Amino acid sequence: MKRHVLSLLAALLLMAPMMAHATDGIVMQKGKMVVMKDGQSMPMAKEMMMPNGSKVMKDGTVMMSNGKKIKMTDGMMMDMDGNMMMKDCAMMKDGKMMMVMDGNMMAMDKEMTMSNGTKVMTDGTVIMKNGKQMKMKNGDIVKMDGSTIKYGGN
Repeated sequence: MKRHVLSLLAALLLMAPMMAHATDGIVMQKGKMVVMKDGQSMPMAKEMMMPNGSKVMKDGTVMMSNGKKIKMTDGMMMDMDGNMMMKDCAMMKDGKMMMVMDGNMMAMDKEMTMSNGTKVMTDGTVIMKNGKQMKMKNGDIVKMDGSTIKYGGN
């Protein structure tokens, strides 16, 4: 029994950095910008320059490295590399479809149907409820309500 408890404790200690890393980033919560680091959150004190060249302001304005300007809304998140994410969404990242659930990003292995009937395919095709189709580009996001955010970055 003691061996099992020690094994479980060791596994949890090894996983803790990975779990904390999954939530590291800058997030808009209730209209305020918050920095999440190692499982701790604190109000954003000053603008931040991200490694990919994006600049994040305290009011949630983001100047992307490609010159596009974005205003973050509640639930939007940027990882510490400067990549935009949503709390729950489907997104195209580095040419691959990813899904983000509770801040954790994983490869999208099956189509997703959003609350308004929009379907997002694993190849990045989005089929709106009205039948209209579009192809996602890097950085594009489809939120769980079916609305899209077109960053169309790199």
